[in-house]
Order: sequence, then structure tokens, then C-alpha cells
Amino acid sequence: MEQQILEILLDLQQDMKVVKTDIHGLKTDVQGLKIDVQDLKTDVQGLKTDVQGLKTDMQDLQTDFHEVKETVNRIEASQTDDVIAMLTATKKKTDFEFDYLNNKVTEIDKRLFSSEKKIRLLDNFKNKQF
Repeated sequence: MEQQILEILLDLQQDMKVVKTDIHGLKTDVQGLKIDVQDLKTDVQGLKTDVQGLKTDMQDLQTDFHEVKETVNRIEASQTDDVIAMLTATKKKTDFEFDYLNNKVTEIDKRLFSSEKKIRLLDNFKNKQF
């Protein structure tokens, strides 16, 4: 019986060594999992930072887009104003040139009329002398 108890104790010791080895392996696995979880946490934090950066960039892009849109609208509005201003200036210049040419034509017409009158007078004078 002592022999059997001794064998049982030896079997228990060997089983305990196996259990200790298994527990040590589990501890190593748990430590590895802790490291993996910590790495995942770090990666998730990095992703959160990246997403926040993307949000900020998107907001900046939207702001820039609105500014560009407003600038284009201002340019379109000022283009119309510029065209109207150029047309007004052209009309003033054309009106001035028209008035100038009209005055010149009127002056030349008066001179022509005066010259025709003188020619008739000379022609009448000539006809009376002969």
C-alpha cells in the first residue's frame, strides 16, 4: 500500500509539473494577448487621430470650396459690371465722335451751301455780262 501511495504521489507530482507547465504556457499566452490588445489600442488611437485629421481636412476643404464659390460669384457679378462700364464708356466715346462728326458735316454742309451760293451768284453775274 505504501508503494501505491508513493506511486500516486509521484503521478500527482508529474501531473502537477504538467499543470504548472500548462499554467506557465497560459501565462505566456495571456501576456502575449495583453501585448496584442495594447497594440490594438494603440492602432485604434492612431486611427482615431487619422479620422480626426481627415475631418479637419474635410472642413478646411469645404471652407475653401465655399470661398472659391463666393469668389467666382463675385467675379461673375463684377464681370457684368465691367461689361456695362465698358459699354457705357464706348457709348460715350461713340456719342462724342458722332457729335464731332455731325458738327463737321454740318460745317462742311454750310460751307458747301455757301460755295454753291457764291457759284450761282458768279454764274448769274457772268450770264448778265454776256
